[in-house]
Amino acid sequence: MNEIIEIGGMIAALGTAVAAVIGLVIARDQLKSINDQIKIAVSNQKVESLKIVLEIETQMNSRKLEFDKASKQVRESQAVNASDEVMEILEDYFNSVKESYFNSMDRLCYCIDRKYIEDKDWRAEYRNLLKDTIDDYPDDFNAASPYKNLLKINQEWQTS
Repeated sequence: MNEIIEIGGMIAALGTAVAAVIGLVIARDQLKSINDQIKIAVSNQKVESLKIVLEIETQMNSRKLEFDKASKQVRESQAVNASDEVMEILEDYFNSVKESYFNSMDRLCYCIDRKYIEDKDWRAEYRNLLKDTIDDYPDDFNAASPYKNLLKINQEWQTS
């Protein structure tokens, strides 16, 4: 009778061990699946961040190109002594595209300041651009400037 109880106990212990191993296998598979999902989510987040960065950079580049074209038109018109009316129209256009370009730079700086995008990804490429822009257009970057983010990031980048 004791042998039957011992055999029953061993069978129960073996069953418990098998159930534990099965539980461990299932838990391991679930953890692997969760880990894979986290990796996919992080990867997707990085892709989305990259898309945002590329979109901001595309906007900045297209606005810079338009700004440069407007500047060229103003200079060419001055060179041929265009009428005051033509110059006024070109200056309005120039100021409009300048504001659009500065707004795109300010938006980039906002994203950097709020840590939506990595500072280090932009500092090397845009540090001098921010400084030169501020130096070239001091009237647009005075104390009453609407481009607070651009001024803030420039200050941080120039002092560190």
